Amino acid sequence: MKKFAKPIVGLLSVCVFASAVSTAAFAANDVNVVVGEKLQFEEGSGPIIYEEHTMMPLRAVSEALDATVYWFADKSSVQIVQYDTLLSLQIGNNIMGKYKIVNGEPSGEPESIKLTVAPIIHNERTYVPLRAISEAFDASISWDNPNRSAIIIPSKKTENFLSIKEMSETPENTLCSVYGVICYDSASQKYFLRSLTKNDMGAYSQITFCTPRVTSIADDTDYNDYVKAYWTEQFGMENPSGMVVKFSGVTASLNDTIHAILNKTTTTIKPLGRYDDYMKSLGLDFEPFSLTM
Repeated sequence: MKKFAKPIVGLLSVCVFASAVSTAAFAANDVNVVVGEKLQFEEGSGPIIYEEHTMMPLRAVSEALDATVYWFADKSSVQIVQYDTLLSLQIGNNIMGKYKIVNGEPSGEPESIKLTVAPIIHNERTYVPLRAISEAFDASISWDNPNRSAIIIPSKKTENFLSIKEMSETPENTLCSVYGVICYDSASQKYFLRSLTKNDMGAYSQITFCTPRVTSIADDTDYNDYVKAYWTEQFGMENPSGMVVKFSGVTASLNDTIHAILNKTTTTIKPLGRYDDYMKSLGLDFEPFSLTM
C-alpha cells in the first residue's frame, strides 16, 4: 500500500493570533440555520454573529453538508473532507486551502481561499464562517432577514456509489461511496465494513478497513492504536461495531486484497445509527446484529 501524506498544513503556516475570543464580541444567539430543515443545537452551541458574519460550530456545519471533520490539536488546525474535496483551516488564520482528492490523496495544487473572518474558538468549540465553508463545498446559501435564518442548499454531488462487493473488486485508488455496518473480527483483530443485507449467495459481503502507513500520530502507527483513536474521535467510542455508516473514500491494495482506507485526508464517514434501528426505519427484514457475526 502506498504511503499517504500527513495533515495538510502548508497553506496554514501564518501565526495563530488567538485561540479564544471574548463572548462580548457576539450578538444574541437568535440565528437559525436551515439545511432542508431547521438545525437543532444544544444550549450554548448554536450559530452566532461575529464581526457581522454568521459563524457556526465546525462539526455541525460539516455534518449538515455530509462532510467529516478531523482536528489536529498540535497545530490548532482542522481538515474537512467531503467525498472528493478537502478543506484545510487553522484557528486565527484567514487563509483556507481547498484540495481535490485525486488518485487517493489531496492534489498538490490547492486553491487558496481568503476568508473574510478567520475560524475562532468560542465556548470551547471551533466556529467557522458559514458562508465560506458552504460555498467551498459548492452549496448555495442565502439570508432570510425577517426570520434571521441562513438557508443552505447543498449541491447534488455525483458520487461513485458501489456495493461493498463491487468496492472489494475495484482497482486501487478508486474513489467511491458505500453504505454498510462496522464490524470487528476478533480472530484477525481487524475492523471491516459489512453489507446491510445478504448477497445472492446468502452471505454478507465485506471489505476490511486498513490505515495509512504514515499517519498524523506517528510513522508506522500500530493499526489498533490508530483505529481506536479514529473511532473515538468520530463516534466517541473505541469499538463502534453495529454502527451503520455512509463511507466515502479510496481503496488500497494490500497483500493482493482490496481494502477501504481510514485516512484523515481522504475519508468521509457519516454515522446513520445502530444497525437494528436503522434497518427497522427502512422497513427491511434483517437478522439482529451480533458482534459474533
